[in-house]
Amino acid sequence: MWKWFRLQHKKKLDTISPSLCLAKWTQSNIYLGSGMTHSCHHPGPHHIPVDEIKIDVSALHNTKYKKQQRQLMLEGIRPTECDYCWKVEDSSNSLSDRITKSFTNWSRPFFKEILTQGANGSNPKYLEISFDNVCNLKCSYCGPTNSSKWMDEINRYGPWPDDSTNHYQQTYIIPNREHNPYIDAFWQWWPDLYPSLHTFRITGGEPLLSKNTFKVLDYIISNPNTNLELSINSNLMADCHVLDKFISKAKQLKVKKLTIHTSCEAYSHAAEYARNGLQYDTWLDNCYKILNSIPDVKLDIMATYNAFSVTTYELFLKDINTLKGRKWFSRVSLSTSYLRNPNFLSIWVLPKTYSDYINSQIVYMKRNRFTANEINELERILELFVTTEQTNLTEFLKFVNEHDRRRQTSFIKTFPEMQDLI
Repeated sequence: MWKWFRLQHKKKLDTISPSLCLAKWTQSNIYLGSGMTHSCHHPGPHHIPVDEIKIDVSALHNTKYKKQQRQLMLEGIRPTECDYCWKVEDSSNSLSDRITKSFTNWSRPFFKEILTQGANGSNPKYLEISFDNVCNLKCSYCGPTNSSKWMDEINRYGPWPDDSTNHYQQTYIIPNREHNPYIDAFWQWWPDLYPSLHTFRITGGEPLLSKNTFKVLDYIISNPNTNLELSINSNLMADCHVLDKFISKAKQLKVKKLTIHTSCEAYSHAAEYARNGLQYDTWLDNCYKILNSIPDVKLDIMATYNAFSVTTYELFLKDINTLKGRKWFSRVSLSTSYLRNPNFLSIWVLPKTYSDYINSQIVYMKRNRFTANEINELERILELFVTTEQTNLTEFLKFVNEHDRRRQTSFIKTFPEMQDLI
């Protein structure tokens, strides 16, 4: 039924423009530590000129560049930065995120308003903020822009060698001890922005290590908003006293909905290899702690499906199935998307025979406590995997060799079933 409604919504979008995506107006991701933004998590972020926010603080979202991309959409031209969705629409029968995100409660009701605004836009309805890059993990597909641990490692060992894609290039981050005009602009914008937000999401780095996260929580406690859906990204690996402090604040919030988004996409040692610094059992215990401690909280597990995921993902699914149980089925969700960057860690470095793993995972999901949408996300990945050419393994092998050297790990011991790649 929902798919039918989304198809009808697609037809409505396409009557205006076959490249129209409402998320370019309603959704905003802003990285205050580096002064970057994008709308939707698929396109790469672009720089926010300080001169623009001096004139209008809402230019944290409505940059000149973003207005240009919106104009292309209104004219029926596909922005190249949105190639994730164009690839899905051109190579499968699945609905792309262009349709999914335009159909959300923070997009669909504002269709006419967006057409009236034109390319200039207005305040976003879904805002995702990163205050800084302070983090306690070094996830393989992350980098110094979003992780201070990554930055520390590069300062110690030097740039990641043979990084032909510049994925691990060290981007300038404004240190916490220095004045940050982007954070100033955010707090100036916040009182005007806050009342009309549908969803506010704090990401990082690790948000629980940022004083600004707790400043936001205190503001919301003092200014209840029962129309707001509040989301916090967390790797759930902060010290127990920090997690307890967050739980105490969360229990005082009066919002429409509170969601904790946490990330994992492999099982046990495979997850720990891909997310350096993660302790899988501790992470899983903290998932249970969050659900037990905060009434009605939603827990969304974000899985960025990549080359390190495929062989153990079914074991990971079994833990998620147990976590859902009958008690928390409606409170626990799994969101699976494929890794785009860096492409040498994507599933496309693997031979097509690895599709057997994915098929088995889909069968397991269909037989257990997973929704149609959760299953469809993995089915979509399988469609793309079998129809996309395998990429060269050279960069992948260079990465794991350097990973093992810098982090005293062993790819072969962690993934013995993948030794055929070596």
